[in-house]
Amino acid sequence: MVSTSAKVSVASNVLACAAMALAWYGWPTGLLLSYPVRKLLHLSGVVMFMGNLIAGPVWLAFAYFGGDRKLMVFATRTLAQADIWLTAPGVQLTVWNGICLAPMYGGARAQPWLAESLGLLVLAAILTLATVLPWQERLVRAAEAQDEAGLKRALTQWAVWGTLIMIPFSLAAWLMIAKKALF
Repeated sequence: MVSTSAKVSVASNVLACAAMALAWYGWPTGLLLSYPVRKLLHLSGVVMFMGNLIAGPVWLAFAYFGGDRKLMVFATRTLAQADIWLTAPGVQLTVWNGICLAPMYGGARAQPWLAESLGLLVLAAILTLATVLPWQERLVRAAEAQDEAGLKRALTQWAVWGTLIMIPFSLAAWLMIAKKALF
């Protein structure tokens, strides 16, 4: 059974990748809102989703190493809910406002740092769906079932893949700030 959190994450990632594809192929966007408002919304989205990607593992580490398995169940369920209420909306705010801001720099293909950022975000979305999300689903199920071996394995895999996923997200954030290409 697939959780609501997983369904929302899949839909959010697919929608974000589709939006980035539209931007790549020159879909016309306008600001509709002022540049400062778009920038604020874009940065708010980054804080929401990157903040959750950083805070979630910290919550789970405290719960796991604290030894209270009821707290671990609560923490894994809260992590899944945070994906619905923070990560997915944060991704959408980041992507859609970024797409509206891209024409200010000549479009998604005009600047190497924009093109690299899009590539990194698509890579991260695909890897998230292929690795982090399935392990998170197993993590929640193992915590609820009080399966200690399954919990340890799922938490380890989720942590490893989640850490690796932060690399392209962090690089994309750096590219957007520095406005310099990696290559």
